[in-house]
Amino acid sequence: MRFEPSRPRDLFRGRYLLAPAFLAGVAGAAQAQQFQLQPGLIPGVVRWTEGVECADVENDGDLDIFFADGDGFSSAGTKRQNVLIINNFPSFTDESVARLGASVSNAKMVITGDIQNDGLVDALFCNAFNTDLPFLFVNQAGNPGFFQQQSAARGLTVAFSSASGQFGDLDNDGDLDLILNDSGPSFLGGGGGRPRLYLNDGLGFFTQEVAKMNAPLKVAHMDVQLVDVDNDYDLDFYGANRAANGGQTHYLMLNDGTASFTNISGTIPATSANVYESEMADLDGDGDLDNFFVSLSGFGEGVHRNNLIPSGTLSFTAGASFGTHDDNEIALLDFDNDGDYDSIVGSLSGPAEKLYRNDGNLVFAQVANAFTTVGDSTLDVTVADLNNDGAYDVISAQGESNPGQFANKIYANVGAPDSLAPVIVREETLSSPTATGPWVVRTMVRDQVLDDAKNWVTGSGTYVVNTLAQNVGISITGFSFVPTSVPAGTTVTWTNNSGVAHDVTSTTDGYGFASGPFSPGNSFSYTFVTPGTYTYTCTIHPGMNGVLTVTGSASTANVTYSAGSMYRSEMFDTAGGNGVELVYETRYVDWAGNVTVTPSKRVPLAGACGFTAYGVGVSPTNDLILGGSGSGAVGGVATLTVSNATPGFTILASSTGSSFLPLFSGVALLDPLGLLVNVTVPTVGGVSTANLPLPALPALAGFSVFFQSFGLDGTKPEGIALSNGIELVICP
Repeated sequence: MRFEPSRPRDLFRGRYLLAPAFLAGVAGAAQAQQFQLQPGLIPGVVRWTEGVECADVENDGDLDIFFADGDGFSSAGTKRQNVLIINNFPSFTDESVARLGASVSNAKMVITGDIQNDGLVDALFCNAFNTDLPFLFVNQAGNPGFFQQQSAARGLTVAFSSASGQFGDLDNDGDLDLILNDSGPSFLGGGGGRPRLYLNDGLGFFTQEVAKMNAPLKVAHMDVQLVDVDNDYDLDFYGANRAANGGQTHYLMLNDGTASFTNISGTIPATSANVYESEMADLDGDGDLDNFFVSLSGFGEGVHRNNLIPSGTLSFTAGASFGTHDDNEIALLDFDNDGDYDSIVGSLSGPAEKLYRNDGNLVFAQVANAFTTVGDSTLDVTVADLNNDGAYDVISAQGESNPGQFANKIYANVGAPDSLAPVIVREETLSSPTATGPWVVRTMVRDQVLDDAKNWVTGSGTYVVNTLAQNVGISITGFSFVPTSVPAGTTVTWTNNSGVAHDVTSTTDGYGFASGPFSPGNSFSYTFVTPGTYTYTCTIHPGMNGVLTVTGSASTANVTYSAGSMYRSEMFDTAGGNGVELVYETRYVDWAGNVTVTPSKRVPLAGACGFTAYGVGVSPTNDLILGGSGSGAVGGVATLTVSNATPGFTILASSTGSSFLPLFSGVALLDPLGLLVNVTVPTVGGVSTANLPLPALPALAGFSVFFQSFGLDGTKPEGIALSNGIELVICP
């Protein structure tokens, strides 16, 4: 079963950005230049451009380009039109005024995100020098790709000096909040400023939260990243600064999960005072986020290694610097399809953009002649597949110096397309989820591209709330698998009843379940959530293939991108509180169409299984008190404890029904017609205990059993005491 992305990528397969004049030279040049300049593709007036970002503004399946134009290095120059270039491949058109309106500012950066969760990408231009509000452009649902500027109406009411910002879900409520930097009145000097936190109300309206941010003053704050630095699934705030700031050069502030931040900037080793940007990502494959800097030392690039794994303590170690050019920008791309992030450096003073290959252990070596040599002044780059051929291209923004080369540029990637599926780095565990939900799971996903904490991966998910555990067995008796059909949400168990070892390995796109060899008498289980047809094989015995059909329906999870490669999946109760287990999976597809599905999860719902006492207090005083403990799960033990004021003979009984009968001056909560077992429990010191083994039968999950105790008590008119009732819903 292949889960195709919702965008029509296949319509674009085989298209190339290369202009006709370049076609003849591709074969020879590709060996030296993987990223080849495509002159003249970006239309419009050539201006000083500070920032670039791509987004599919029309939901038509290709990526359009925003540019942030606005003159001025340390003070305001001429305001320029905010730019939107529409991708009509093989051509691009400047539709800035038509789609954004006549809107000019000293823009330093443009960021994008769906602030209303309406499926449309909105945009914000970060404006410097205190001349304008941040410009928030809201994409119009009735006319996708056309925007209304609604800054003040949506809570952005203060003009300040911003070089950057990011959208991200900072309080884990499923909508995108916002942090914008404020570099202070003089932008690169003076008394500095503080980053500003805005929380989203869920409808795309923002409220500034000063106390929750409580950031220290810093000079020349240039960059914002929202990333999970301490591996607790909350997005923390990192900010690079172009100033020493007393040795605590950059911002690092930890999120407590409610968008309240604690300053730990001293954790980051000092760098040069020339840093415009860095990118945080797992650069050595150990599961925590490292940091790649421009100008780590002097003008040399370099890396800070995160020591969280394996030490357990968040700290960073600075590596050696390399390179000598004054550069401005970092973007991460696995250009060679080897599973680790390499680094693209936007070159301000060098002869060309630079590409550094990562050996997977934080050792970077420059790849010679990776880009067409152009003597321009790059202020920003981004990475995006503009022609949908599966290979990520590079777009550069030009400004500051060398006005003759201010034209923004596209470099076509003529290397191999992205062939690697997204990687599930880690997934949050649901702990004692309630029966009524909602249930939220966050997942960290790594893919080929990461730029400004943004990637090109789309998440989706399905789930089933079972009111009775669904379990099906498949017996392996020879060298074939019996075709099987099961409802969505079923756990399938393969049991090896043959005389040799077998395995069960998925051959369905995106699914990675694999049992490994299991010998006769052993078994392997997997839960199937999404309806469809699944194929699998025994790799030990070629030709031993199986087909499993999953029928019925599953619910769709609300999966949103939080930023920093973090995804949030929210699921809701579909069983009216009667569910005994939640089964779910999420899937991730990158822009090239590669798919990964998380291993399915089967989670008992707290309150929907286990022990519940009822009927307490309905009988006279001195009654028995019945309690339950133990796992209450199939294959486990149910422990029933009876206590009373008068030691004596007690009987513990169980039933499948819970009818109420007036008996013995009390209320009998057992249905005597459904009596299953009578257990005599000797009383010692007024306490009686019985351990009842529960059969290891998965089909029992969700089944209810009712217990009540009867005891001899001479204080009762009939000489019999009744306990309260206990319901056990057997857990999976």
